[in-house]
Amino acid sequence: MLPNVQRIRRGDRLLCYHRPTGIRLPDLPETHPEFVAAWARAESTKPDHAFKLAPGTIAQAVRNLRASTRWKNLTKSYQGSLRFHLERIENDHGALPVKGLREKHIVTDLAKLDPNPANASLKCWRLIFAQAKIDNAIDADPTAGIKKISTKSPGHASWSQAEIDIYRARWPAGTPQRIAFELLAWTGARVSDAAVMSRAHIGSDGLLTFRQQKTGGLAHVPWTSPLPRWAKPWEGERAAAREIISSGTGFTFLETAQGKARTVKGLSNLISAAAIEAKITGRSAHGLRKYRLSAIAEAGGSAHAIMSWGGHSSLSEAEAYTRAANRRAVVTGEEQEQNDVNAVRNDCKR
Repeated sequence: MLPNVQRIRRGDRLLCYHRPTGIRLPDLPETHPEFVAAWARAESTKPDHAFKLAPGTIAQAVRNLRASTRWKNLTKSYQGSLRFHLERIENDHGALPVKGLREKHIVTDLAKLDPNPANASLKCWRLIFAQAKIDNAIDADPTAGIKKISTKSPGHASWSQAEIDIYRARWPAGTPQRIAFELLAWTGARVSDAAVMSRAHIGSDGLLTFRQQKTGGLAHVPWTSPLPRWAKPWEGERAAAREIISSGTGFTFLETAQGKARTVKGLSNLISAAAIEAKITGRSAHGLRKYRLSAIAEAGGSAHAIMSWGGHSSLSEAEAYTRAANRRAVVTGEEQEQNDVNAVRNDCKR
């Protein structure tokens, strides 16, 4: 249905008006081209009730940002995470001229905040100045030399293999807790992507491919395609996971009993609550992503393999997993065994 249409029933007639302007619309179905055209004309003449802002101010730059393609291309969840900080900046500094701000002013503003909100506010400042440059309000971004504050947070802990086994023993195949778990554990997807994942993501090449909501990067997960050499031992795990995940009949893999796709928060809470029920503490849905990507590194998968499976936007992110795996190999004997193998190969070549 078209927005801003006021519908008034008079006996057996339905009268339609354009609510902002009061213009009477044709007595035709709302899908009729003439009705739509009349509505479009009325929409184009409705007054702009937004209060006027002084040009060149932070408040004007924020308004322009929110109307920009840059802002609209951000995911709704990411917009929501930034909105509070954007509103704080506008409320505290909206009347200031954007052209007069320098790096020292932004540093002073961020110094009032704890590390995490300071980093989020820095992202907002950068978006504001990027928009101001597009609007030719400034020549240079004063935040260019400001670095994020290190929070030194370990983030979500990875699941251990023992915890994976305990969870599977507690939640049998067919339960929502197990289906969601297997999808997250095999794909290494974030909950925002797993919540909407469906059979439509599986290509004729046997790869489950999806574009991540957070980064926009493509992730490629072997679904029925041949596994790489280092992942061959996972064939049984993959087959079992695939059977469990595909047991549902809904459009998305993780539909609720009411036939609706699970929300991101609902899926995250489902895994956390199921882990606690299984006597596993401190483990989350995102920890299953770390589990899969760490498993790739420990199995011998390259940083490029992790980057492709996990959909990372930069190689440095994926290399963090291979570095951690190499450090473990130093103390488990795996590195020495590989060195011995290489030595034998070199002797044979002589």
